[in-house]
Amino acid sequence: MLTKQTTHQTSWCKAPWFHTLLIFIIPLLLAVLIHPQLAQYELESKLQEDLDFLAQSLIKQTTILATDEGKESFSQLSWSCNEADIALLKSAEFSPEMVRLVQMELASGEKCSNLSSPYYHMAQNTKKYPQSNIEVSISADQNPFLRDFIFEFPVGNHSLIAITNRTVFNSFLTDLCPNCYQVDIQYHGLPVVSRGKQTVSNTKNSRSVSHYIPALDLTQTLNSGDAMYQLFYDKIWLNLVCLSLVLSSLGAIFYWQWQQRRVSLESMLVNGLKNSEFTPFYQPIIDTRSHQIVGQEMLVRWRRSDGNLVLPNQFIPYAEDSGLIIPITESTLAQVKRDIPKLLGWISVNIVAEHLEKGLLSQWLDRNESCDTQRLCFELTERKPIENFDKAIIEIERLVFQCQGFKLDDFGTGFGGFSYLQKLGFNCIKIDKMFIDTIGTDDLKAGVLKSIIAFGHESKMEMIAEGVETQIQADYLSERGVYLHQGYLYSQPVGLDELLHFYDRYLNKEKAHEASHKASSKLTGRFPLKKIRFPKPPNLL
Repeated sequence: MLTKQTTHQTSWCKAPWFHTLLIFIIPLLLAVLIHPQLAQYELESKLQEDLDFLAQSLIKQTTILATDEGKESFSQLSWSCNEADIALLKSAEFSPEMVRLVQMELASGEKCSNLSSPYYHMAQNTKKYPQSNIEVSISADQNPFLRDFIFEFPVGNHSLIAITNRTVFNSFLTDLCPNCYQVDIQYHGLPVVSRGKQTVSNTKNSRSVSHYIPALDLTQTLNSGDAMYQLFYDKIWLNLVCLSLVLSSLGAIFYWQWQQRRVSLESMLVNGLKNSEFTPFYQPIIDTRSHQIVGQEMLVRWRRSDGNLVLPNQFIPYAEDSGLIIPITESTLAQVKRDIPKLLGWISVNIVAEHLEKGLLSQWLDRNESCDTQRLCFELTERKPIENFDKAIIEIERLVFQCQGFKLDDFGTGFGGFSYLQKLGFNCIKIDKMFIDTIGTDDLKAGVLKSIIAFGHESKMEMIAEGVETQIQADYLSERGVYLHQGYLYSQPVGLDELLHFYDRYLNKEKAHEASHKASSKLTGRFPLKKIRFPKPPNLL
């Protein structure tokens, strides 16, 4: 019952519709997770941006009359409180938007205002701007939203009085964000003055940022409330949902296209098995000490019915993922069995972890056991790790007397490496082409090659070098005790007929070298060092 339930759960977890659902949901879940943080970040960025803008505006508005340009405009005043002076007070030149001039106070004590009546200002404390003769005070209202800044600009023995325009200041905040902001401005040592919406600082989602302005010696605090938070919350959520839907849709589309390719490739592989399109190719392995062919590795090739040859890297990884590598291996093993009487030495066949874990090799050998099949050996690839070592070890022990043994393919590049050798008891490693290519270069992996060779000698491992393509590589390996070579220097993977031709060419070359060796020995009385260079065969694929 438990096995059925587990199998059922596994099947729907692997179903394409389930994967599509995950691909569609994951971006939406991510949007839900990051939405609050992103909304908070955007809100605080907006608050800081607007606070900086307010600070610059406040500096400009409150100090413009103390600049040289402002002082020059004072020369237009007659300081007699006539109609021309009043008109100048009302002009935009004398009254910036946020701070307006309202009154002239003459040295005689006379006051003239552009208001309906003179403005009498009462304040408890007065302070001066840093590095300026401008005096600032706060009106005596109890409500900070009704308080005004009062600025006094001395001009000789006279002075000008200006106050902040609450209406303009509030409109200025409304333009930034309607019903969103409250700003608190406090000159150090003076009561706080507030503008904007009075209730925002007490709301659930209120936020605030502060900034000290050294030029005015004041701290300005910008507060936002629920309206501002909701504005950004909705805006960010809408953007995230739109982006998530786009990513979800694209992900689902790409997944289904990939799934269709997989289904298409799977059907092609299945049809290939039915039509016996998978054939064995062989790559000889040479012992450089005796210059004999000691064996070959069988490499599966897919020659489709239309004559096209599919490269291994285009179908082997998927065949392993889908489990089709098992019937493909069995199909090619049947062909190898027919070829064995014509082959020299042992024949290596690549296997995967599943072959060992499920006892598939012993089952096949029990059905096909003969003197010829005892020449087979198996190379364990490491693209997928072994999950059940106990069953793998049982399978290896069962096959000890039925085959030539086991080799660890692509040593140093897969999952197991040294642990596989220890647990499984292999006594032969194949050094991957990746490391052979570093010979004669400054590649950092050249040090790894030296370590692998040292390990092989120390552990008394048989070592086979894959991907030997140059005589320099062959000489380097032979000098370091790696005598079994496989690669394009000798032959590329070829079909049976071409392999037999290679045998003939190679053996004839060996006979010619032997004859030359004997003739040289008779003439010189000594035996010269024997070194055979093998030309690269023509491209047959």
